[in-house]
Amino acid sequence: MAPANAPTSAAVAAAAISSKEVVEELYRALERGDGDAVRRLLNPDLDWWFHGPRAQQHLVLMRLLTGGGGGEPGSSGLPFKVRAVDAFGTTVLAEGTDATGALYWVHAWTVGPGGRVTGVREYCNTALVVTRLGGRADASPEEATATAPACSQSQQVWQSRLPDRARKNLPALVLAI
Repeated sequence: MAPANAPTSAAVAAAAISSKEVVEELYRALERGDGDAVRRLLNPDLDWWFHGPRAQQHLVLMRLLTGGGGGEPGSSGLPFKVRAVDAFGTTVLAEGTDATGALYWVHAWTVGPGGRVTGVREYCNTALVVTRLGGRADASPEEATATAPACSQSQQVWQSRLPDRARKNLPALVLAI
């Protein structure tokens, strides 16, 4: 018999954390070097996609997520500075720079059921615009598809906030959600 003050399964489900909170906790676990917490937050078959200079492809994020470390040997914490985290349902966008400000990046995380990260798209030295297709922000994907062509009802919901040092000619991409 459970103690009187033990949470019920309904209370546990009601206390589920948001997609943004999942990603923020992931960054905190990476900062602490807590591999067990990182593994609990990531789906085992994480879908990772990279866009940016080829020399930067495995520089930081993938090494951190796989437990290989992201910075110089013997260093601790994140080798980059998270400047902002924004969420749109299951999509969470985090942006920042490396310690020198020379590299600018955006991580577009997808958080699945149960609060586990199922995918990440990493954009390095790439400006990003996020557009919601299908009109109404509260419409399900099925409703949006059924009501009108997506291209006629798109809405920009987010844009990179480039730091001063990154305001050079960066390639730009549109991410549709």
